[in-house]
Amino acid sequence: MFRDVSSCNTYNYGDALYWDARYMQEQGGAFDWYQRYSSLRPFVRKFVPTSSRVLMVGCGNALMSEDMVKDGYEDIMNIDISSVAIETMRRKYEHANGC
Repeated sequence: MFRDVSSCNTYNYGDALYWDARYMQEQGGAFDWYQRYSSLRPFVRKFVPTSSRVLMVGCGNALMSEDMVKDGYEDIMNIDISSVAIETMRRKYEHANGC
């Protein structure tokens, strides 16, 4: 069952169907909700060694994980409530080790 995303509000953020519909409409795009990695890099590098295992909760279609890999992080696990987001990320990074 598809819902019109335009009728959704912040109360729908916990609904996987909302996110699936949103990511289906945003195919090919990327969005970092909080900040781009370049802005957070000084803090991440200070407190998270590149050898750390990183769990990216609510990865969506953000570039944060990709940017962290480019910066030397090797063990990043992305999870999301949206199966569409996960499948999109899986296809995008299928060449990456571990996918």
